[in-house]
Amino acid sequence: MKTTSTLLVSLAIGLAACADSPTPTASHASHAGGVMLSDLARAGDAQSLAALKQFTAKFHDVDVATGAGYGLLKAPPATAQDGCISDPNAGGMGYHYTRGDNLADNTIDLLNPEFLVYAPKNGPRQDGVARTRLAAVEYFLPFTPVWPGPTDPTFTHAPSLHEFASTSDLPDLPFTATARFGGWMFHIWLWENNPAGMFENFNTSVVLCQ
Repeated sequence: MKTTSTLLVSLAIGLAACADSPTPTASHASHAGGVMLSDLARAGDAQSLAALKQFTAKFHDVDVATGAGYGLLKAPPATAQDGCISDPNAGGMGYHYTRGDNLADNTIDLLNPEFLVYAPKNGPRQDGVARTRLAAVEYFLPFTPVWPGPTDPTFTHAPSLHEFASTSDLPDLPFTATARFGGWMFHIWLWENNPAGMFENFNTSVVLCQ
């Protein structure tokens, strides 16, 4: 499996804080991301998600993703040694693949997510490698002067989807601050049911990292 470049891993390690779990601006239980697919009645919502699904469909095969330049993020202790990410209280996420070329641009693009997220499958590993399936995408904004973290004196508000043109047709939901990775994160569980809602960051139906 292809991994990210040394430069990207160094960036991730530099961003990772000593906290073991994300520090949201609100509790996970009350996060506005608890929206189910059936709740999205507006045509714009459906069109945006359909476009994202069409874009990501080819990446069900992780070899296609790596061939397109996506590499597996490994940044212990923020991730497990093999790159897996989960939280014992909040639930699973999985393995995050990135091209790394859009991690520091202070913006997001619906059809250019910072990460493709592959959830681990139950069952034994193959040759020591976890079996995975494409489950979600993640949009990520590092803490910067443009998007300072919640403990920064200049902080005023969390970024939200309607602050970016390509996601303005989706519900106006806020990103969640994560001290663990030094930035703002937003997940869309496009290919995996999330009992808490498709815009929650963690997913209790995804197995925890081994």
